Amino acid sequence: MKKYLGAFLLLAVLTAAGYILFAPKRQSAPAFALPNLQGQNMDQTALQGKVTLINFWFPSCPGCVTEMPKLIRMHQDYQGKNFQIIAVSIPVPSDPLPVVQTYAQTHRLPFTVLHDAQGRTQQAYQVIAAPTSFLVDKNGRIAKTYVGEPDFTEVYRLADQLLAE
Repeated sequence: MKKYLGAFLLLAVLTAAGYILFAPKRQSAPAFALPNLQGQNMDQTALQGKVTLINFWFPSCPGCVTEMPKLIRMHQDYQGKNFQIIAVSIPVPSDPLPVVQTYAQTHRLPFTVLHDAQGRTQQAYQVIAAPTSFLVDKNGRIAKTYVGEPDFTEVYRLADQLLAE
């Protein structure tokens, strides 16, 4: 019995050591500088010191529209904590800036909405589908990427974990 317990403990230690040594390192979120819907610029320095969910979307995207109430709810749930949501509208011909502004006003989006008119930030983040979200830690490093609507239970769990770091 002691032999098996010793072997089990050794295996557990080796597994933990392997995870620590070979776990993927978080990559820094790409730099960006984009205007919000009021025309004021925001850049990646806004990520420092806060856990941030960056969501790439556009108003005529069905999946984006479906997840928007969940993003609003998450914003409300984390209000007063070191957490923020930044929604980046990506350029599509059907959704120019006035359409994005109208959507944000009509749906009363409570978080920061940035407009990536040239698609440079979309390219920097290698976004090829919408919605795509990036959960970024307090040091501006990407902790998790979600293509499509994420499982918000997991997003909340990971956000809580990042807030505790």
